[in-house]
Amino acid sequence: MLLQQANAEADKHAVIRPGLWRLSTAGSAMLLGFCATLLVARALGPALFGRYAFAAWLATAAAPAAGAGMSALTSRAVANIQSREKPHVAAGIFYFVLRQHYRKMALYCLFYLLLIVPCAWFFGANTSLTFLLLAGLSAPPLLSSGVTGITLRSLRRFDLLAAIHLLGAAVTLLLVLLSAQSITSGMDEAYLFLLAPAVASMLMLFVAIVCIGKLLPLKEARQPGPRLKEQLVRSLRNSLLLFVLDAIVWQHAELIVLGRGHTAAELGFYALSIMISARVMQLIPTLYATCILPLWLRVMPGWHSSNAASAYRRTTRALAYLAIPVCALGIYFCPPLIAWCLGADFLPVVMPLRILLFAAAAGAISSASLTHLLHEERRQARTWLGAAAATLNIALAVPLIALTGITGAAMACAIAQCVSAAGSMVICSRSMRSRKMP
Repeated sequence: MLLQQANAEADKHAVIRPGLWRLSTAGSAMLLGFCATLLVARALGPALFGRYAFAAWLATAAAPAAGAGMSALTSRAVANIQSREKPHVAAGIFYFVLRQHYRKMALYCLFYLLLIVPCAWFFGANTSLTFLLLAGLSAPPLLSSGVTGITLRSLRRFDLLAAIHLLGAAVTLLLVLLSAQSITSGMDEAYLFLLAPAVASMLMLFVAIVCIGKLLPLKEARQPGPRLKEQLVRSLRNSLLLFVLDAIVWQHAELIVLGRGHTAAELGFYALSIMISARVMQLIPTLYATCILPLWLRVMPGWHSSNAASAYRRTTRALAYLAIPVCALGIYFCPPLIAWCLGADFLPVVMPLRILLFAAAAGAISSASLTHLLHEERRQARTWLGAAAATLNIALAVPLIALTGITGAAMACAIAQCVSAAGSMVICSRSMRSRKMP
């Protein structure tokens, strides 16, 4: 099916309009991924799930620093450059970006292998060498899939990219089901569950490369010229400082404090609350962009915004109208839903999840602001905002975790994320107003 989509109208590079197809594929991928997480949690129990989730987080938390397609700004910049070139040059850009990526990935894998033993010693019973090694297998294909994602975005094949993500989620769920039914030992199940995302990522990477081979003349690829190479290298550079600041706030660096001084079961409860709130935060902008906005514009064609400032205000208001009721319902109904989906053993998830859902609403509302800031490359403002939010998260996490455990971790993270979200909206609003001034 994916190869047929890649062959159909490959020379037109048509843009698939947002609507039912992209909503259904994106929603289905999220739902399948969520079901796989629930199955893993039920099969392993709180303590073993905590070790599993913590190892997976340690293996992939720093991945955006090395992956060319893992940064939104880098991905957008390279995709824009690639989309302006002819197919032969675009194929050459694909190879060039892939070579640059392999160098970063090799360094990432080297540093990860060097840090495995210190991490296993530092976190003690909450992780192990075997867990970290198996979790690390998913990083290389995950990083490489970012490069294929850049090329598919440059070709405007968002439908194909969504279908590949759906395929990966379906394969992951299938492997989790097979592992849960065939293995009786909980530790062996955890090992196989850690391998499932790696196998699914490798399959996604293979399918994406085959589809790109159908869309671009890879065998007749033409190497980019010196000026284009310089432009690509400049676009591929990631700010390490911005990444670290962003990771502390949005990648939940407070897990390091929890992993050092708390039990594996507490890690499992908090990791599960993070996964659920992140899915909600991701779902709300996707639902708005792929379904609500296109339908609204079709019903009311005159609702189109005349400028960027008007579009930003309308998008932010619409996201608020959508995020607040969705997260409020999640906060109210999460106890019975957790008990029904996972059982009474996972009810300690409720309190940190409620706190993080509040932050998820703020993050979803601010997604339009973050998009504008990335597009405008306001690095200085983003650095100051990231430094303030990261400092706040660190300053609050240590005492709050010592006092109230995972509830304190959720409070520290939620406050830092709300500050980051509010700050991005303030910076974006001021930028819009200054653009209007003569």
